[in-house]
Amino acid sequence: MVLPHLPPDDLPSPTLALEDRFLRHQLDLSLTQRFQQQCDPNILQLLATCEWSISTAANVATLIIVCPDRATNWQVLERVVELGNEMAKFSQDAKLRIYSSPKMGDRVEIRIDELSIYQEPS
Repeated sequence: MVLPHLPPDDLPSPTLALEDRFLRHQLDLSLTQRFQQQCDPNILQLLATCEWSISTAANVATLIIVCPDRATNWQVLERVVELGNEMAKFSQDAKLRIYSSPKMGDRVEIRIDELSIYQEPS
């Protein structure tokens, strides 16, 4: 957000200061640890086969999952509602970003408020 009526010295820095980056990194680590503590063991077992982390870039908590292969990707996608519900405990603005494999650039990004379209009809 640009506030043109403020002098340049009063505008926020366009880049994060080292201290801010350190604090964001600490927040990401804390969220990841908290996620592990509250998450279903079966989901954690599935995630153990992937590279994953929680990032707060752009001020949105995002669970980033990089699957080792397409078979694991399908298993993760089958659990997307459960993963989203766990992330919703942090923020209703949270997201899931799932990469099908490390070599593929394709990804699925799902906002928590979109989870209802992935739920099975009752």
